Amino acid sequence: MSELNALVRAVNIQPVDSMQAPISRPHPRYLVGSGKAQEITERAKELEVDQVIFDDELTPSRQRNWERLTGLRISDRTEIIIEIFRLRAGSREADLQVELARLEYQLPRLHRAWTHLSRQRGGARGTRGEGEQQLEADRRIYLQRIASVRRELETVKTSRSVMRKRRSELPMPTAALVGYTNAGKSTLLNRLTGAEAFEADRLFATLETTTRELALPGGMRVLLTDTVGFIDKLPHNLVEAFKATLEETRTADILLVVVDVSDPNAANHLATTHSVLEEIGINDSKIITVLNKADQLGDRQPDIGLLDLPERESVLVSAKDGEGIQQLLDMIRGAFSGGREPVELKIPYDRYDLTALVHRTGTVLNEEYRDDHILLSARLPESTSGRLKEFTKRQPNE
Repeated sequence: MSELNALVRAVNIQPVDSMQAPISRPHPRYLVGSGKAQEITERAKELEVDQVIFDDELTPSRQRNWERLTGLRISDRTEIIIEIFRLRAGSREADLQVELARLEYQLPRLHRAWTHLSRQRGGARGTRGEGEQQLEADRRIYLQRIASVRRELETVKTSRSVMRKRRSELPMPTAALVGYTNAGKSTLLNRLTGAEAFEADRLFATLETTTRELALPGGMRVLLTDTVGFIDKLPHNLVEAFKATLEETRTADILLVVVDVSDPNAANHLATTHSVLEEIGINDSKIITVLNKADQLGDRQPDIGLLDLPERESVLVSAKDGEGIQQLLDMIRGAFSGGREPVELKIPYDRYDLTALVHRTGTVLNEEYRDDHILLSARLPESTSGRLKEFTKRQPNE
């Protein structure tokens, strides 16, 4: 409920009261039982509120039933999240993604705009009510706009694929920051790369992906991408709409899953993040769990659910003051090169660009200058190994 409170405040709605309604099974008419529905209605009238917001998603029919019962505007968590995304969208791509989610949410709820017009004049030809005619016209407009937005997003997806392909041709290892909203991903990106991505202590501060170059110890360079934050009960149509953006996550070599370790619900937030990752088809990437905001812990201990994480896969940091950042950089470097077998390369002197590529993307274990070539022993990401296959001499003995 505290999270729903923060969500509604993010769209400039002032909450005045909250109620919880335990149910054994969802009621077909109101989600809750009729007695509880009447209690909520009487409480809303007593407080003279303008709107009632449910934390669970309401079906269009349940939403209509509630509006008839209360005479008030009825919203659910999904509608509030979509509105936050609409307010925060800062690029044409984000605008399109949010518009698609909004149109698909509103399509089965179009009745709300035309309840003042009669739709009960019978079914004979030429006798349909004014509201029914307008509803059909609006439905056609919505369907046409949905098709148009999807075509535009396909163009965006193609453009992203081209940019991704160009980056892969460099080649350079890639990493992505993912996690629950307001976990501090943008702040961490800025701390690691010196970027100037927008950061704020609020839900869904940014909806854009930002990619910057990260220099690791030993000279390796990595492309690091910040992505849109996740949230519990993230509307499915928003996940679908943002798949073009989240594709950056799917193609990353490793993922940095950022968790606000100071939040009492941190373990649940981590579970939600993994759930969304599975939904978009990510289950085999290397993952480093970054327990962020250590500076806000004070004397408190982290959520006990986070204490079960393997030490080698998690690190406690503060993106704000820099605590633990060096350890995180070492872990990222180790994730890219530590588990790979070293290869030995014979690079001609006139291909020094390839020598630079090895230094930039891998971990050089040994470097010798011979009469007609440079002999390198290094651990490399797969993308670099594939490009340098013809220069590979042999697998050296450890």
